[in-house]
Amino acid sequence: MGFKPHQVAFLLPRSDRNYREQASATSARDSGSDILVAIYVMSLLAVAVCVFLVSYRSSSDAPSLLALALLTLASLLAERQSVRLVPSIEISVAFFPVLFTAVLYGGFWAGLVGGAGLLLRFGKPYLRWTSWLSTRIIVASVAGDVAQLSRFSDSLSLGSLTLSAVAAVVAYTILDTVFAATTLKVRRTTNVVGLIKIAVLIDVVSVLLYSPIIAILAYAFLEAPRWTLVLFVAPAFATQRLFISYREQRETAERLSDAIAQLERVNLSFATALVTALDARDHYTAGHSAAVAVYARDIARKLNFSEDEQGRAHVCGLLHDIGKIGVPTDVLEKNGPLDYDERLAVEAHAEIGASILGRIEGYEEIALAVRHHHERYDGVGYPDECRGEEIPILARLVAVADAYSAMTSERPYRTALASAEAQNRIKREAGKQFDRDVVRAFLSLLDQASEAYVSGTDSNFAIEIGEVIALEGEMSLAVHR
Repeated sequence: MGFKPHQVAFLLPRSDRNYREQASATSARDSGSDILVAIYVMSLLAVAVCVFLVSYRSSSDAPSLLALALLTLASLLAERQSVRLVPSIEISVAFFPVLFTAVLYGGFWAGLVGGAGLLLRFGKPYLRWTSWLSTRIIVASVAGDVAQLSRFSDSLSLGSLTLSAVAAVVAYTILDTVFAATTLKVRRTTNVVGLIKIAVLIDVVSVLLYSPIIAILAYAFLEAPRWTLVLFVAPAFATQRLFISYREQRETAERLSDAIAQLERVNLSFATALVTALDARDHYTAGHSAAVAVYARDIARKLNFSEDEQGRAHVCGLLHDIGKIGVPTDVLEKNGPLDYDERLAVEAHAEIGASILGRIEGYEEIALAVRHHHERYDGVGYPDECRGEEIPILARLVAVADAYSAMTSERPYRTALASAEAQNRIKREAGKQFDRDVVRAFLSLLDQASEAYVSGTDSNFAIEIGEVIALEGEMSLAVHR
């Protein structure tokens, strides 16, 4: 199919290598790898010369000069339309005129047309081009010889040409894939298994689709005026456009996936920065918010929420107390009961947090949850006295996680409650302060969890908020057994 392993930067100067960013590779290893590649390419060239000469000795029918010129021109044009499927793999549609030649004229002429198609690609790195040329000659010559051997005696019927085309396509695709995979394996610069998966899919399509097309065009060429040779150009370039469309769709999907991942990282970074700023005023809040984030996302998972919803629950947990940045420090750290005005100041943190987050595009749902995370299911909470299903689901999750973490944490004005007592209090408030379904999911979560997770002493809860981003991939927010 014309695979070219582009990551094989054969003996390029260090500054010119596509893989130069792999600074961790030692110079000794690079040198040894380069020597191995050079030996491999020279071996390929030697095999190509031998195969080409053998095919020449066994060749019979020769194309006319016009036919040879047209086939060579088609091969050159097709080669210039190569399509990169993945960063390390490029596919050429020059196989079409090569296989057409293989079916009609045999291995020598197929190798000649295939090799000629690469002339305009000649250039640095020379070993890479030599590898392409050698592989093309070997594959095309063998495919042509196989096509000639599989034909019914000297018959040029459509059935005989079809059998020859199938044999040629199968031989070509298998050998092409083997050589591409071997080259990449020698260079050790890409995922060979990934290449094989892509190649097998394309090979199956090639055998099913192109074998009959090549056979029909070859039959038409023999039975109709010779100008019908130009007919194979259309399907060849149609194939090339198909692969270009595939590549563009793949690249678009990859860019979209990268953009979404980057946005998620930015969101988490932003949330962490806000909580870090709050931690400068209230050291309790940062650790508490991290714990609430863990519990909230685990509850969401327990309720079979989507991964996106679990991520939003996590961010809500991190930011649920961000409004305390607007509460006086002496109130936040007061060692004793709050008076009426101080209580109002603390309760205002939900509205302040919602106001801060509501100004950030994309944080509307987070802001709404932060505003309502102190509402009660029975409608006597604050700030808006919402009840039941009127309270956003993310706020209902955070409310349970927040209450449990607060009750089981040490504060300057009180000691922490035991987990069992905190769970009993939450259970008694199901349907009153809290959503029953959320309470049921959280208690089930704790029932299956380790003692460290239940008590909030698990390593996940000891992570400093400034390390959340770096440790995000290691944090296990599922139940720790």
